[in-house]
Amino acid sequence: MATKLFAFTSLLALAAARPTVTSRSADRSDCWQTNPGTVFYSCSNGYTGCFYQDPCSLPPLPSSAPPTPLPTTTSEAPEKHELTTPRSYNIYPLSTAQHNVQDKVPHVDLNKPAGSATTTTNALVFDNVPAGAKNCILNWRSTAPTDENNFTVNGSGQAWTRQLTGFPAKTDIVSFDGLKPFQDPAAEWTPSLDFTGWTESPGSHAGSKLECGEQVAVELKGSGEGEGENRVFITLTKTNGFFLTYEL
Repeated sequence: MATKLFAFTSLLALAAARPTVTSRSADRSDCWQTNPGTVFYSCSNGYTGCFYQDPCSLPPLPSSAPPTPLPTTTSEAPEKHELTTPRSYNIYPLSTAQHNVQDKVPHVDLNKPAGSATTTTNALVFDNVPAGAKNCILNWRSTAPTDENNFTVNGSGQAWTRQLTGFPAKTDIVSFDGLKPFQDPAAEWTPSLDFTGWTESPGSHAGSKLECGEQVAVELKGSGEGEGENRVFITLTKTNGFFLTYEL
């Protein structure tokens, strides 16, 4: 009788000495067979398998640690703005007077008469561009003809642009020679404008991308090809002609 009582007491002591198991699966009893003396554990800290000692009190495994939430950033799309009705100066290279004034009715007239290889150019300047403006783009648009909105293309509708590094002061005369100090020798004419078929494509059209600044100036040149007349005539209003877009 004493022997049986001792054996029963020993079993209770052995059970009490075993590590605490967070979760133990009956089908994992093979731990005793494959690794004698181990117990199967499945702990919330990521330890799962056969262990000699309770691993559930250990620091969490890196793989079981909750993922660190990524910082949430809300980046709003830049707001787009536009400037319309730029100051416009039509330049006549063959003019002996070599002077020009701002057009009273702002317009662009890129004209190569029939039989000539020379075309007039134009200088546009957008003033008061806000500091910090970026992604400046020269655009043009056409609307239904009215007394104010005129858009005429004869011959080739191809035109070129070239950004100026600056512009004559408002007290200076804008002329063919007067623009030369602001023409970058390394800057090439860009064939970024094509007004061919403009009547079939009303609305806004993007032209060349320009460097932003508090004042953005650009030259325009029409096509000098062919024996016939090439002419692009555009009045500049808030709904017709050239405008500058930028982002802030």
